[in-house]
Amino acid sequence: MELGCSPDMIRKLDGLTALLLATVFAASLLYSCAAKQAPREIKVNVPPDFSGQITLDPCTAGLSAEVTLTARGTAATSACPKPGETVTLTVVKGSQNYRIPSNDVTIERAGDGLPVAIKAHVR
Repeated sequence: MELGCSPDMIRKLDGLTALLLATVFAASLLYSCAAKQAPREIKVNVPPDFSGQITLDPCTAGLSAEVTLTARGTAATSACPKPGETVTLTVVKGSQNYRIPSNDVTIERAGDGLPVAIKAHVR
């Protein structure tokens, strides 16, 4: 009595193994893409004569994520970035619009991870 698999059976198993590997690869690729979040966008209206450090007070209920800075460069916003979440700023200064990328925006956090300030430099 001969024990073993026929060549036809081996081809079917190879096909199933390839399908399984492709499924696992596709699932891990989708998971890694979903794990990376796009930065949160905050529109900042800046006085025409202002340049320097801005400080946004995050997580302020009842306000818009869009803010208008005071002459001192401060404003409150409803934006409340979670730990690991990044922020980009769209600056509107007179007729000029430009973006401050997330790597130029600092999110200061309390010990519990809640954001206490969002800071950047406006030119």
